[in-house]
Amino acid sequence: MRNRNFPRAPFLASRTHYFLILALVLQGCAMSVEFYKQVDAEVASDRFASAARLVEDNKESYGKNSAVLYNLESGLLLHYAGDYELSNTHFLESEREMDDLYTQSVSKGVGSMVLNDNLLPYEGEDFEKVYVNLFLALNYARLGKLGDALVEARKVDLKLKEYSRQYEGKNSYKQDAFVRYIMGVLYEADGEVNDAFISYRDAYQGYKAYDTLFATKCPSYLKADLVRTAGRLGFQNELTEYEKEFGIKYTPSPPNLGTLLVVIYSGRGPVKEEVKLRVSIMDNEGTVHTFVAAVPKFHSRQNWVSTYNVSANGNGVSDATESELGEDVNAIAGKSLDERISLIYLKTAGRALLKFLAAEQAKKEVKKQNDSPLANFLTSVVVDAAYDASEKADVRTWRTLPHDIQIALLRLPAGDFTVGVNSQNGEPVMSKTVAITPGTLSVETVTDIR
Repeated sequence: MRNRNFPRAPFLASRTHYFLILALVLQGCAMSVEFYKQVDAEVASDRFASAARLVEDNKESYGKNSAVLYNLESGLLLHYAGDYELSNTHFLESEREMDDLYTQSVSKGVGSMVLNDNLLPYEGEDFEKVYVNLFLALNYARLGKLGDALVEARKVDLKLKEYSRQYEGKNSYKQDAFVRYIMGVLYEADGEVNDAFISYRDAYQGYKAYDTLFATKCPSYLKADLVRTAGRLGFQNELTEYEKEFGIKYTPSPPNLGTLLVVIYSGRGPVKEEVKLRVSIMDNEGTVHTFVAAVPKFHSRQNWVSTYNVSANGNGVSDATESELGEDVNAIAGKSLDERISLIYLKTAGRALLKFLAAEQAKKEVKKQNDSPLANFLTSVVVDAAYDASEKADVRTWRTLPHDIQIALLRLPAGDFTVGVNSQNGEPVMSKTVAITPGTLSVETVTDIR
């Protein structure tokens, strides 16, 4: 004889199937932790081409909703590996996908209130959309295509202006000082000294904001560039101002010098982690009422910023300098997410409330047929477990980004130079021969992600 004090299994399943199915779907659409460990291990060992192949082999696992991430990861790993043409192919595809998703974001956002952000195509964080153009610019610079590099760098300003308009100017990441500095270097290498000066000046203003927002001070290289270009252009008022402010005296550069820009990717970038809010209360009839909401938060995988010794030796000439922080990716990522967290909370709370009400309705239906506190308790535990499993924060992240980007700049005479990059403790990071040509720019990228 059936005990009427306990819910029938089919009935319970019918009331919890929504949450169980959703939880299984969400688990199936996420890349495994083991996969990321393999990629991280390859990157830490400087096997970037191997890491790119690993991502390619698992393309199907990313799925349609994470196609942007697949292209971002592939593009950056190939950039690290020095395959700039193929890297551009992936970055351009990711940018196209991001642009398409941006135009659809309003209508897509409605559906996520009912289901979960993990079931939506990943559009990318604002800073991730900007960094696509940064790496495209660096790819083109490495390929000697300065015009194309400048086109990509200029896109950054357009994007950031649009995002600032969207946030009504309340966001911090309104400009990218590092990209503007790179633009100045590119303009100067292309013979556009006036445009270079304007970019350097804008970058300097940007770093003033960076100092307050991200604790990133203006690199000394930029200060020297401002003094030099102001002097070259004969801008006496600006030259006097910057000489006094920076304590740098203008000295005309010899005409036979070339520029070596070393860009160093240091450390592992931040990843998103889930923060779950869970509140449970039991009533007098044994039913447990639980509200669950999950939101993402950036987690730093590195709590220090390294600098590097950069040297160049050749043709009887020896020069050395120390790298300086150009872009704190970790700080920008965290600040950007923190500033839109209120919107995430509102969206998450609305979605979680709908699930909570559905779960409560399931418990109510079971309670109608059962008068046992134990049955109510067991039913509510099962329903809440399924509800909890279905509530997942969207922690998709461009994981291969560096923690920060360092820069070093040397002006050298013509010839072949052995360029070395060593970490603070003297450990070699890179050594290669670089040809310097007068009046031209040589860009070297160095990856030290461990």
